[in-house]
Amino acid sequence: MSGKKRFRGREILVNLAVSAGSVLFFLLFCELVLFRFVLPGSDVPRNAFTNGVVRYQPGQSGIWRVRDEIAAPFDINAEGWNSPLPDYPIERRPGVARIAFVGDSYVEALQVPFDRSFAEKAIAALGPAGTVEGYRFGIAGAPLSQYLQMVEREVEARRPDRIVVLLVHNDFDESFVFKPGRYTSSFLKLRIEDGRVAGEVAPEPWKPGLFESLRQSATARFLLYRWQLRPQALIDAILGPAQAAGEGGYAANIDVAGVLAREADIRVATDYLFGRLKARAEAIGARLQLVMDGEREAIYAGRDSKALRLNRIAAEMAGRHGIPFLDLHPIFAADWARNHKRFEYRADAHWNEYGHAVAGAAIADVLR
Repeated sequence: MSGKKRFRGREILVNLAVSAGSVLFFLLFCELVLFRFVLPGSDVPRNAFTNGVVRYQPGQSGIWRVRDEIAAPFDINAEGWNSPLPDYPIERRPGVARIAFVGDSYVEALQVPFDRSFAEKAIAALGPAGTVEGYRFGIAGAPLSQYLQMVEREVEARRPDRIVVLLVHNDFDESFVFKPGRYTSSFLKLRIEDGRVAGEVAPEPWKPGLFESLRQSATARFLLYRWQLRPQALIDAILGPAQAAGEGGYAANIDVAGVLAREADIRVATDYLFGRLKARAEAIGARLQLVMDGEREAIYAGRDSKALRLNRIAAEMAGRHGIPFLDLHPIFAADWARNHKRFEYRADAHWNEYGHAVAGAAIADVLR
């Protein structure tokens, strides 16, 4: 009887070993063959933290992929920004105007080829080649508070003639609400107490964590970036998106009800940051131009959106400080009425090349 038990135990162990070996072989096949040559994952630029600003390691290039819809080349220059310019010299060239574009993933623009963002479209429309240069300072996830950090640490030294700050709807509350993320603690934040800005919270230096190498594996780059498979996406697929439960729903990349519940603090933060940005621009003799994205799904549906409350707050605060403000919502709405061409991808809410072209043309118009 005991012999039969030992035989049964060995059989189970052999089966487990064979199963583990099969799983390991499959994982190795995915990592070394499938997600490198057959279904390549997205290339993902590695981050760096220099001069108090999180950015990318210089000298990287690759293809940013999302599903089967986006395959856009990126090129990280000597300063760590996605750009067609190899570097951002501090010295000015005589007779060449300089514009700095500051923002988050929309300025970073990994979703389109590195030389086809709205910034390049605007530069091309502003004058003959070589008469205007555009420096892009964009990193995914950055809020409005981080734009101030980027202006102070990166933009001011290069003394542009104009500073264009592109706003999106999650810029406002995330300037003082801490969100989980790989490098969100490396963004400048505000501390709001008793209805006023009590101080600025300096960014924590970013360092690669334990999972950074794993994130760069072919399998992770396919699942997390190309296929956008996130744990929260699985939960939403099974239970439904939690954001949709609140009044106002989920629009313009925000939980509308949750964000607008902080409207008083958003007003305080926006007033403070707009004032600081204007002061920094004036200190170097530059003109500040604010631009804000529209709520595109509302445009397609022909309805109003509570998310546009943030556009109105931004316009009001810009007016209070005498800062030119361009709201892209009516620009996109008018273009949609004429052409019925969407401004973003099916698989990604960022602007596609057409969206960048429309935004770039509108920005060039106001910069003239």
